[in-house]
Amino acid sequence: MSTPASRVEQGISGTESQVEQPPTEDDERREAPEATIPHVARTPDPRAYLLLATMVVLGSTTSPLAQVAVRQLPIGLVPLLRFGSATLCLLPFVGAGSIRRLIREDWRRLAVVAACCVPLNQFFFLTAAKLGTNAHVGLFYATVPLIVWTLAWILGHEPLDLSRLGAILISIAGVLVIGLGNILGADAATSPAQTRNVMIADILLVGAVLSWGAYVALSRPLVMRHGALPTLAGAFLVGCLLQLPVAALTAPSWAPQVRDASMSAWICLAVLAFGITPVNLALQNLALRRLDASQVAAFSNVAPVLTVVWGVWLFHEVLSPALLVGGALTLAGVFWTSRPAPRRTPKPAPQPAWTPDAPATEVVGG
Repeated sequence: MSTPASRVEQGISGTESQVEQPPTEDDERREAPEATIPHVARTPDPRAYLLLATMVVLGSTTSPLAQVAVRQLPIGLVPLLRFGSATLCLLPFVGAGSIRRLIREDWRRLAVVAACCVPLNQFFFLTAAKLGTNAHVGLFYATVPLIVWTLAWILGHEPLDLSRLGAILISIAGVLVIGLGNILGADAATSPAQTRNVMIADILLVGAVLSWGAYVALSRPLVMRHGALPTLAGAFLVGCLLQLPVAALTAPSWAPQVRDASMSAWICLAVLAFGITPVNLALQNLALRRLDASQVAAFSNVAPVLTVVWGVWLFHEVLSPALLVGGALTLAGVFWTSRPAPRRTPKPAPQPAWTPDAPATEVVGG
């Protein structure tokens, strides 16, 4: 049988237990504004690195496949078929309700993300792939992590971490060494027309890198709020809708290219549309839920290295010193960037001036 005093003590202890419980990370995320992501460090997740490794293997085949397809098929048609087919592949795993909620709650950010992903990036990337070389594509896309890190810092998604910036620059330097080694060797231009096309492709690749870096950086808040697959399917769907005006303007000139395209071009486009695009970017979004955007972008720099390694293994290309040095630098930068961000030290909770259990003290005037 409890006495009134014991019931009062129980009430006080129950109130104290409710007040003194520190907020959890989930509580902070729910109370935080929608446009901000808390800078809370996450311990390394082996599943995230497995996702990234698979993403790198698949992503290293994107440029060669796109180059074969776009040199025979219309540039305005390829994004529609590629991302429209990828959307159909993702819908059974997402559901229309999740996409409707994404559009209703974050349609402004989703429109920007979709525009960066499909019409803007694909125009720059596919045109550059048609005019230039795979070595140049890998060379320029090595700067994506720096763009992602800069945008994530400006938008407040990631803290200012100069050590991570240094690691990204090391990774970029590694791919630069590999790219320059290839360009100065077999990839050098052999005619004035080819030189002009390569220069135009390099200018277009600047736009491709900027738009893709913006897509990766701006999509992370959507991934954190709505999930990896709904964000990806929504970006593909809205991106295809934004691509329709471009397709309508260029459609009258499609007939000769579509008629003369070889079976290899259609096969490469099918692999991109039904395999590489939905799976590779789904893995990227899943990794964004576990790692910072700059970490995910830095891992993508392994893809150009892997492309060159595949050339050595499958096509007996020369294992050059540029490949060895550049690969070592790139992997070192990726390893350093994959470290979790510094943990933010929580502020100590203010202590009350007096509690029922505290001994009474005598206040003495000065």
